[in-house]
Amino acid sequence: MKNLVTRLLVIGTALAGAAAVYAQSRIVTAEVPFNFYMGSAVMPQGSYRVSEMSNGAVIVLQTANASKAIIVYDVSGKSMDEPARLVFRRYGETYFLAQIWTGNRSNGHALPRSTREKELAQNGSAPTLAVIRLAVR
Repeated sequence: MKNLVTRLLVIGTALAGAAAVYAQSRIVTAEVPFNFYMGSAVMPQGSYRVSEMSNGAVIVLQTANASKAIIVYDVSGKSMDEPARLVFRRYGETYFLAQIWTGNRSNGHALPRSTREKELAQNGSAPTLAVIRLAVR
């Protein structure tokens, strides 16, 4: 019985991995000229490849040296054809990735605010927005 459960877990994991690869829908690239937070992780400035996985529920940012995945939630845009872009909230010289729009549709993805960002907001700092346009492939 234990052997059967192990086999089913292995098969289920393989199928989930295949479904995640198949569900990848759009890939866009960005040149980010500053370090920023993605969740609690500090991401370096540089070239990024942005991929949607699991029907847009997970976003993966990849550089030449590393990748980071984060769970996101959907947000609605103002038009049916929103441009591809990354939206950051900036507190002084500290940037937090806030939204990802992969383009050509009316919805995008938002990231939850990290503990660090909440601390800055509670200290009375008002964020400004920084937007970087993405190249769609």
